[in-house]
Amino acid sequence: MINKKSAVFELLLVGTWILGNMSVNFMLPLLPSVAAEFHASPTLVKYSISIFLFGKAAGVLIYGPLSDRYGRRSFMLLGLFLYFIGNAFTFFTSSMTVLLLSRLIQGIGTSATVLMGRVMINDVYKNNKAAMVFSQMFLAASVLISCLPMMASWTASHFDWRFIFLIMAGYGLVMFVLCFLLLDETHHQRDTMNSSFSEIVLHYRAIVSHPLFLGYVLCSLFMVAGESAFNTASSFLLIKGFGVSIYYFGVLMTSLGLGHLVGTLLCGRLVKKYDLVNMMGIGVIILMLSACTMAILVNIGYASVLTIMLPMAIFYVGTGFIMTITAVGVVTPFPKLIATSSAASLLLYFGFSTISSTLMSHLPTTTARPVTLLIAVFGLLAFLAWYVLIVPSRKNEGLAVAVKA
Repeated sequence: MINKKSAVFELLLVGTWILGNMSVNFMLPLLPSVAAEFHASPTLVKYSISIFLFGKAAGVLIYGPLSDRYGRRSFMLLGLFLYFIGNAFTFFTSSMTVLLLSRLIQGIGTSATVLMGRVMINDVYKNNKAAMVFSQMFLAASVLISCLPMMASWTASHFDWRFIFLIMAGYGLVMFVLCFLLLDETHHQRDTMNSSFSEIVLHYRAIVSHPLFLGYVLCSLFMVAGESAFNTASSFLLIKGFGVSIYYFGVLMTSLGLGHLVGTLLCGRLVKKYDLVNMMGIGVIILMLSACTMAILVNIGYASVLTIMLPMAIFYVGTGFIMTITAVGVVTPFPKLIATSSAASLLLYFGFSTISSTLMSHLPTTTARPVTLLIAVFGLLAFLAWYVLIVPSRKNEGLAVAVKA
């Protein structure tokens, strides 16, 4: 443990975890305004979400193996610095090209903070204890995240859209200073294995071919794909399609954050009684049922703000379970490659999110049918991944054999 500094340690990580959500939630209500100022198509403007997610995916590929060898703290600080720089560039931009480049830098910076936060917890805590800590910290982060859409919508209603990037740049700078002063290194038994490109490739290959790893990561992939598809479509669908005001849009998106908060809270309570397999099952079943219900209602002619947002809020309850359990499940087979296995999961997680967001950018958002059908497919695939790959692990505990150093 980190003894007296554990509370500060956990609070700092919670503070860094919200950067990714901030960068997406703060951007959503700005999309129509950015499109109008730069005379850009909705598709091009929605790429600002996709390219941010691409940056998050690309960064973890390098951060994971390097942090196993050189430690976590320096990469956390690097990520926070890049996040600050990316937002500062966006604040001063006068072209859509620079805005997209700045969003890429923000994503690369955020990937380090998200990965190092998860890895540091797994450095300090193990198995069910780690799941309990993750649940508590995700719960705290969810409280903050649930406020972000309201804050973003209020700011977008009263200030120029660039002001939001000034806020994010300032927050990134504050977190950089706090982490520089207060965050300790957690990885003291450094990886002494060869860090050549071929060795790194072999590590990733062993990790991504492990059935239990695949089961947990696929559940989270399909979950985030559904989230990403909805986030990408939400502002144009709700504001343009249903005539929702920017402020009310913030209220609706906050309800999703509250759903995630409820799921995280329930997971933290239940993980004391049930194993990781059952906990993941609860999450994916909630995900599947809510997504399919929404798709059915919309596609039989009952499309409304209520029939979209209520099932999505329940969908987000499932995400609270899945995020918490995945953070622990993907590293349990690889105790000596915690950062690399976490990086592999986040690479796939963010990469699939990018694909989903890009796909949604090219689908029409004047009607709710495409996005609801896409989310329902992802919900069904998440359930299938759990049932086929994770459930059998109870009968074959040999799957959880660690990779030998």
